[in-house]
Amino acid sequence: MAEEAPRQAALSTRLLDCVESALHANGQEWIFLRELRVGTGRHQTSLQRLDAFALNCYPHQGMRRICYEVKVSRADYLLELRHPLKRRMGLRYSNEFYFVTPAGMLDPKEVPAECGVVEAGIATPEEWRTLQSRHAGFFWYDPDCCGYCMITVPAPWRDTPGPTWQLAAAMLRHQKRTYEERPPDPPKQQKIVWE
Repeated sequence: MAEEAPRQAALSTRLLDCVESALHANGQEWIFLRELRVGTGRHQTSLQRLDAFALNCYPHQGMRRICYEVKVSRADYLLELRHPLKRRMGLRYSNEFYFVTPAGMLDPKEVPAECGVVEAGIATPEEWRTLQSRHAGFFWYDPDCCGYCMITVPAPWRDTPGPTWQLAAAMLRHQKRTYEERPPDPPKQQKIVWE
């Protein structure tokens, strides 16, 4: 069991890497946050974390907000279905809510009506052709890293109120922590020195 947790964490990271590359690669348009804690305080609701949260920065795109909940095992997914309050905050702050899973883990009929499914992972070109043949919606495949992502159950659009100041503060804190851990690359430009 101790070996299982790191393997599942690595798989979750890989799935979110594929989702970010496929759906949110444009850093000018999207802010993509992983392991976002909802709120900044220590009361009960602020301890909930969203696996990933994407915010579109363009007003003409409606400032679209998407929440992703990663499920790497059926047991974890079935537990989520028995406890729908776990996804309450994700549904509250997003216009679309997706479960992110490996291919074929879920039957579309067992997905709650307010949610969608994104299947992601690593596949050889032959495996990808097989996966792609059973799907007619959005799909992405990167032959360099063999990563794939496909929306198998589109999430319905939900009009929700905008984020609270608590969520905005949590997002800013998250970004600050990210930059402190990994500062941005220095600019490629050089200062011209006049003599």
